[in-house]
Amino acid sequence: MRFFSHPALALVASFAPWLASANAVLAAESQWSSVAGPVSARIVRVIDGDTLLVDAHPWPGHAVRVSVRVRGIDTPERRSPCSTERLAADHARSELERLLTEFSTVELINVSGGKYYGRVLADLKAGTRDIAAAMLASGLASPYQGGKREKAKCGAATD
Repeated sequence: MRFFSHPALALVASFAPWLASANAVLAAESQWSSVAGPVSARIVRVIDGDTLLVDAHPWPGHAVRVSVRVRGIDTPERRSPCSTERLAADHARSELERLLTEFSTVELINVSGGKYYGRVLADLKAGTRDIAAAMLASGLASPYQGGKREKAKCGAATD
């Protein structure tokens, strides 16, 4: 066994096995931080223009009920103090419902978790249709790559 002449070096050396163990745990967790998919999911309901509730079936005989935030888009908020934003949010929600009407299941692709208030983030396909692209094409969603969003500005004359 090697002895360290300086107490600080001995302390650092004593943590080496713990650090190696912690690194192994972090590596294992990062391996499971996302799922490439596709994961088949039964639509339970549309929550708003960029979120839906699904029963995902990640493996045979198992289902997980989860809210899914559609990656790459943002839609107006239904809880906004602005009546114009609430109306736009209702239109976005209706459009997402329309896009999914003929489908009872969707595919979740590149599923990841994290900062989305208990939701997972995923690319969403219904049949061959990319739902984010369809929502963007409708003009009822804006591109969104994460980060802080701009709050709606209510005008006194319009709201």
